[in-house]
Amino acid sequence: MEFTPFETAIKTYLDKRAQEDPQFATTYAKPNKSIAECCKYIFQEVEKGKKKGERCVGVSDDEVYGLAVHYYDEDDIVIVGPVNKVAVAQSTTANEETTSEDTSTETKRKTRKPRKSKVEVDPNIPEPLDIPIF
Repeated sequence: MEFTPFETAIKTYLDKRAQEDPQFATTYAKPNKSIAECCKYIFQEVEKGKKKGERCVGVSDDEVYGLAVHYYDEDDIVIVGPVNKVAVAQSTTANEETTSEDTSTETKRKTRKPRKSKVEVDPNIPEPLDIPIF
């Protein structure tokens, strides 16, 4: 199975955690859970934290990994998926972060027509001369 870079980062973290924590390893091995669904859950939860009117939201690595662990801990999680466009951006420390953008504002933007010049240029006036001052 091929993963996106974000899914790979989440899987790598969870695999390492499962090796270090035997209790989490049993939780991580649940057959009804998957990395793809885990990532959808993360995007969904990040989107819930976005305030009204915000176009995007940033989340720390610890918050993202905490949501991934929570997804595997709980059995009654309902995943609807993110409603808006979701993009993953890489932080300056080479770790994964999630950002969510509201596409509804982008689709509402109107394309602007080029403005006409308010001042009409008289074709009888010659172009200014390029004379150096010094």
